[in-house]
Amino acid sequence: MANSAVFEFVAGELGRSTRLSRAAARDAVRNALAQARFDPRRVTASQLGLVIERLLAPEILRGGVEDADEVCRQLAARLASQRFESAGPESPDEVFSRLIRR
Repeated sequence: MANSAVFEFVAGELGRSTRLSRAAARDAVRNALAQARFDPRRVTASQLGLVIERLLAPEILRGGVEDADEVCRQLAARLASQRFESAGPESPDEVFSRLIRR
């Protein structure tokens, strides 16, 4: 299964707005999502927006991005201005599985 359009958008924007390589940008977003127990294949814009606000800055700081907080603010604003088709709601099993891993 391919990554969600939201993941692809954010990883692409992160790579374009920083000196991170495409792979490094994707890894940073993927790592931040993993901390929140979200699947990059099914993450929604609202979920990824929270991840950007709360978890992404340290990931990109480790990658050498100096003004990580500002990059994240701009990235969150760009994400909020976009419309994405819904990947569909999580099944009860997916929600339960994610919650018990915390």
